[in-house]
Amino acid sequence: MRRAGAVVVALASAAMLSGCGALPVTPAPRTSTPDAVPTAQAPVEDVLAQESAYMAALRAELPSIDRSPASVWLDLGHAVCEAFDSGFTPKQVYDSMSGGSVTQQEASAVVVISGIHLCPEYAPTP
Repeated sequence: MRRAGAVVVALASAAMLSGCGALPVTPAPRTSTPDAVPTAQAPVEDVLAQESAYMAALRAELPSIDRSPASVWLDLGHAVCEAFDSGFTPKQVYDSMSGGSVTQQEASAVVVISGIHLCPEYAPTP
């Protein structure tokens, strides 16, 4: 339960930075599989390449994001990955972000593009 609470706090913090209010998110039912074993941290170069690709794709999809700091969008993208790690569905994450100053289009783009570039293990399949 602590982990789910931390994800909600991360999503709420990132959304508040972008002007969104409270985020009513409930975790998806957990399967009987054990929690993932932490892996070695990715090299800094890989993380920077992922973040650069994420921001480029986000800017291509949402040119209006240039009016806010990139750190807001990066934090939101990483919070999406944390939510996925905790068992939240893409719909739950999308629902928690859309509204307030995060439009439905922005929420959709962040969820999909985060899955593609920041946490590719959750990338949508065609």
